[in-house]
Amino acid sequence: MTSTRVLGLGLSILMMSATITGCLGLAFQREFMESMREEPIVRNTEETVGFDYTFESNSLDSVLYNNETKIEFDDTVSQLVIIFRAQFPYSSILEELVGGNETNQYRYVDAKLWKPGVRESGGDPFWEVKATQDYPQQRFSFPQSDLTPGEWTFEVEARGYGFTAPVDQASFYDHFETFATITKPCVVFAESHENEDCTFLSDLQSA
Repeated sequence: MTSTRVLGLGLSILMMSATITGCLGLAFQREFMESMREEPIVRNTEETVGFDYTFESNSLDSVLYNNETKIEFDDTVSQLVIIFRAQFPYSSILEELVGGNETNQYRYVDAKLWKPGVRESGGDPFWEVKATQDYPQQRFSFPQSDLTPGEWTFEVEARGYGFTAPVDQASFYDHFETFATITKPCVVFAESHENEDCTFLSDLQSA
């Protein structure tokens, strides 16, 4: 049956139902419109949190940066991906001049992700990267089986320099960025198809 014939049949039924008096007619129209409504769409959606920071000191003193954010994991989260990158200009030259210095306390980035309650109990982080030299962007991926429901803590501590010189070529700025992305399903209902409003499946389950 073509969509035109379906529409025509629907309009005819609605006109007939309009002649039915009282609640019976209203109930019939409501049931018919519900039957015509499209099924909701379930799709995977990504949520990202993290940190992106460029140091500026213009002095011999390095700058300290501390920050943290919470990530809520539930049993619908299917994947976790963490991106990390750090830039410490001239770090390779200094490495050659002064040798290995992995305990550098003046230029570093230490990023950690904690499972619920582990940091407070003195345990080890679920994930950690510490960089004291240039660290090319790296992607860390974790499946659902590694993810415990609850409130996780994503934190970073870093020190660095940023210097603006009279000559641009001599300027440098330590920089890092790290982001955590979780993938979880959300539902788009028929009436939201046009504006693409999406409701997380976990929110519907807890409602």
